[in-house]
Amino acid sequence: MTETRPSHLADSELPIPAQYFKLYGRFWDVASLLIFSLAAAAVLIANGNELTWREWTIAALSIGQGLLYFFCITRGGWPVSRRNLALYFVGGVCMWGVACWLDPFTWWLGFTYFGQMFGLLPLRAVLPGTAIVTFLIALITSDWNLRQIPLGAVIGFTFQWIGGMTIFLFISGIIRTSGERAKLIKKLEATQKELELARQRDAELATLQERERLARDLHDSLGHALVAISVQLEAIQRLYKVDSGQASKQIDELKNLTRASMDDLRRSLAGLRAPGLGERRLSEALQTLSVDLGQRAHLQIHCHIAEGVDGLSITHAETLWRVAQEALTNIEHHAAARTVQLQLDIESNAALLSIQDDGRGLPPDAEKQPGHYGLRGMRERVEGLGGTLTLTGNNNGSRVDVKLPIL
Repeated sequence: MTETRPSHLADSELPIPAQYFKLYGRFWDVASLLIFSLAAAAVLIANGNELTWREWTIAALSIGQGLLYFFCITRGGWPVSRRNLALYFVGGVCMWGVACWLDPFTWWLGFTYFGQMFGLLPLRAVLPGTAIVTFLIALITSDWNLRQIPLGAVIGFTFQWIGGMTIFLFISGIIRTSGERAKLIKKLEATQKELELARQRDAELATLQERERLARDLHDSLGHALVAISVQLEAIQRLYKVDSGQASKQIDELKNLTRASMDDLRRSLAGLRAPGLGERRLSEALQTLSVDLGQRAHLQIHCHIAEGVDGLSITHAETLWRVAQEALTNIEHHAAARTVQLQLDIESNAALLSIQDDGRGLPPDAEKQPGHYGLRGMRERVEGLGGTLTLTGNNNGSRVDVKLPIL
């Protein structure tokens, strides 16, 4: 008998580490070789006083079966090739049959082949192979005469074969199921790693986009302001000797420009320092933002958050949070509104965010006007995830609509 693992299962398909099966296989390799060696020794010892060519031939056939096992099975490695399996079982059973024809004493070696077939052959070969071995054992024990096989022996061998096949099918089913589970676990682990990598890429992309937005904002606001300040300083320097009064007015305008530039810089830094969601849930963060802003700016904010928003991915939740934060900040600073409606709904394939106020509304082409970098940043965030952002406004207020596709 050898290891009870079907040869058509590769090591990678087994739920138990391959080294354990190798150790298990080496144990049965040694056991099988010992069985064949003991069979040869038993024949020689039993007939030690009157050894003839028959005993020597039977012993040689037993040793031959062991050598055939060694070269075809042990040295072949896993999985055993079909050629080696066919050579071993056909050649081994033939040598066993010849030995039994010379002396029925070695009939019990048939049980070795019976067990080896369970461990080495695939299912489609085990059924006929074990049936043939069982039939040969019954035939040999009846002195090669089918008519002399007792009915009890027929029933006994039949139940033995059925029992062996039942156990084999049960074990094969367990091994096959375990192998499928092992494959599924590997696939799930690989998928989890891919998701982690995708999440890291999303985080890195968001960081790069934030850097680009900040660089653009500083260039468009502070950069232009510094250029204007430099030009005005040169003009004041030339004008001061000619018209000190006019130069003083220019200095006042320069102060206003400097203060406006400082305000722009503070807004940019505030946006950079604005905390993300972190460990907070999206619904909790939006409710808290609405309450805090309403109390600070004396706004009446109605916040409606649908169930299920906390199940969104981190990337989607962060984007919706940033958009809501920017939109409410714009309303606080520029809209002169009294009431705000914030609503977040979840559909089967999209998240819908709507923020509406009753303020003075957005100017035409608001995104294209200098200083409205926050609106452009909102659009870049949303469109970066394949979503859409719509801005509408008139004298009765403004509205921000976001649609983010979700799986």
